[in-house]
This record gives sequence, C-alpha cells and structure tokens, in this order.
Amino acid sequence: MSINSVGIIGVGNIGLPMLKTLRRAGFEVIARDLRGDAEAAARDAGARIAASARELAAQSDLILMVVVDAAQIEDALFRETDPAAAAWRPGTIVALCSTIGPDDAERLAARIAATGAAPLDAPISGGPLRAGAGQLSLMLAGAENVIGRAEPVLAALGDKRFRISSRPGDGARMKLVNNLLAGVNLAAGAEALAMGEQLGDWIRNSCWRSSVPVRGKAGLSTSACLALLRATSHQGLMRASC
Repeated sequence: MSINSVGIIGVGNIGLPMLKTLRRAGFEVIARDLRGDAEAAARDAGARIAASARELAAQSDLILMVVVDAAQIEDALFRETDPAAAAWRPGTIVALCSTIGPDDAERLAARIAATGAAPLDAPISGGPLRAGAGQLSLMLAGAENVIGRAEPVLAALGDKRFRISSRPGDGARMKLVNNLLAGVNLAAGAEALAMGEQLGDWIRNSCWRSSVPVRGKAGLSTSACLALLRATSHQGLMRASC
C-alpha cells in the first residue's frame, strides 16, 4: 500500500511546520486539531481540515500523532465521540511522534495493532525550525515492513532516521536518552558560558560573542556554546542549542 495521503493530528508548534514540509514534498495532508486557530493555519498551508479524528482516519494512509502526551493520543485514537480507530483501514500506519513514556508507547502500539492498523513508535527531535526544513531526527521502532512503507513520508520529514528496533517502545526509550543528552549539554554550555564571563572581558570580546542567532535569541548566541554542543552530539541525534 503506497502512502498518498497523510493525516496529522496536532498541528501546533511542531505539527504545522511538519505539515508544510509534507505539502512541499507533494503529499496530500489532512489535519485535525482541537484549536480553531491551528486548523486555520493548517488550511492556509494547503491542508484539508477534518471535522473529527474519525474523518481524518478515513482519508489517511498514514497518521502522524503530534500532540502533547499519551493521554491526548489515546483520546484522539480511541476515546473521542468520533475516534480515529473507528474509521481507519486495515494496514493504516499510525506513527506516534510525541515524546511519551516507553510503557505508554508499548501499550498504545499494542492497542493500535489489535484493531488491524500498523503502529510505528517514531518520536522526533529538532524543533520547529528543523521540522519546517525537513531536517528532523526520527527514532524509529516498529516492523521493518511498516518502516519501509512509511519511508517516503519519513524521508521528507527527517534527514536523520534511526532504526532502533522492531519493538515499539524502544523509540521512546531512545528519545529519553536523547533528551537526557540535551539537558546535559545545555547545563554544560551554561557552565562554560558562566566560566567565560568570569574570566574577563578579553575572552568575551575575542571568542564568546557571535553574531549567529541561536533559535532567534541573540543574547544567547556564542560560538563557544555552539562548538561545545556540536562536539558532544552523538550521531546527529542531538539537536540541542543554548
């Protein structure tokens, strides 16, 4: 089954730029969000808006879940008045892109599989800018044939795609490791900046100030911090910045 239409549930800070990336890649995109302003932005970006998760699922070959947490995933897929599971076709791929606990990922994947759909544990890393540029990192855990079928969509979204295992839940585990590394790098960068400030004006003026913006916050822009975080990144998984 080829992937022609992609449904995205959750078109906010990350979901909307992912939607725009998929539209540029030529995919038909159907969007669903609880917020009217988010759906309006998705419509302006070229998506069709579904009135419910069920309507979205009926039209989608692959569904990307880009919501806040496991509870919101479960609501949209199984609990709403018109849940997605009531309408998706056998073999529809349901990708869990949110950062959730491994136990939740395993439980949701099992429930998705029990309905005849194909679960894919696929947490993402990179932030809105990389989402909009098709440069996300994806940590994938699921059946090989499912990942293979989803590859055109995954390739459009991310330039770093890591096949973790065939067991849903392992993608979520790797995302926790990724987030730990991000936190450690952020703390190390802050300590290095503080030390540099204490060493005096000469070091601040010579190498610690940079004109390169980091996530649009010029006051946090330093070549030293960028060098530190890049040097300690692992196989492109880390997308951390100060």
